[in-house]
Amino acid sequence: MDPKLLAAEIRKTGFVLENRVAQELKAAGWTVISNKYYVDDWEETVREIDLVAYRVSKVQHFEVYTTLIISCKKSDANAWALLARDINLKDPNSDWWPLHAWSNDKALGFQLAEDNKARRYHEQVASLGVTDALGVPTVEVFAFQEMDKASGKPQNDKPIFSAVTSLMKAQAYELSALPVRKKTPSVYQFNLLSVVDTDLVRLMFKGSQIDCTPLETEHYLARYIVRKRETFSRIRFIRASAFSSALQDYSRLHQANCQWFGGECDAFYSGLVKDYKRTPVFADEFKKRIHWPLSWRLEKQFHRSVDFGSPSIYWSEPSNDLWVGVSVTPEVMAFLNSDPQVKELVSKALKEIYRYEGGFHFDDDIPF
Repeated sequence: MDPKLLAAEIRKTGFVLENRVAQELKAAGWTVISNKYYVDDWEETVREIDLVAYRVSKVQHFEVYTTLIISCKKSDANAWALLARDINLKDPNSDWWPLHAWSNDKALGFQLAEDNKARRYHEQVASLGVTDALGVPTVEVFAFQEMDKASGKPQNDKPIFSAVTSLMKAQAYELSALPVRKKTPSVYQFNLLSVVDTDLVRLMFKGSQIDCTPLETEHYLARYIVRKRETFSRIRFIRASAFSSALQDYSRLHQANCQWFGGECDAFYSGLVKDYKRTPVFADEFKKRIHWPLSWRLEKQFHRSVDFGSPSIYWSEPSNDLWVGVSVTPEVMAFLNSDPQVKELVSKALKEIYRYEGGFHFDDDIPF
């Protein structure tokens, strides 16, 4: 056995690239997980993704994770050609601004579910200094081919297709696993990168003309059926030689994510108790928080168990304060509105759950 031969031959594989990318990520402050396995939901086989990297920061009461799922490929003989045409950003059948984010925080989950949130996210993150990581595609990549560098002959699309589908399926797996795995308040934003150690070119189709342009990076919007649902994902192709400079922008993206999600959280709580669409988000938490201490206080006062229904909150415009709806007798209602201990425990719950510190009063709940 010739150890030098083994070392020389392993350089012909993609493992050298994978290790180099991992080391660059670590040096830039990213936590790296190598060779993570997941179950392919379509073929029911175990698959592997080369690298998962993330940065995490605490913002307010939650953690922000910016996550990179990375495929590393190498080819000495073949270039990667991306076939493209003019883009139509108004195409109703395409989503050029996909946002793959997950949160177990109810406030952030509500914000992420708003209409057109994904496009607003892209626009606002760009205004925070992110230049290329989430750039709007300038062309529509409609196909790809490996092509022989010497002869120019098309080979096939299998290595590129494999990289794209592996990235999308790995992302789908991570998104499905988070609700079970993550318990502390968090938000995750995912990015898919295909890092390739070979020539990367764009073949631009315009009428009968085809122009070939060398590339350092290109954004590809992939449409695929994952877990029996159609999904769009951004795949960013990056030449290995350009990865270091691209990584700087993903670090800026993490800082922008922290600022953006913090702003979204603030926006949710701003005027929260006055918005009938947002107040139900924390209805269960509010009921659970005040049920036992309120029951105990009423039982102590009236020497019997008092059923006060399911407390709900509404904003009272005439009195310009909060109305806590309960179903009780006039005697109990009078006590609730006059007892300092009741006021204190409900005020504390309103502050902790709704971030509300203003006045409130008890009144008859709306029966429907």
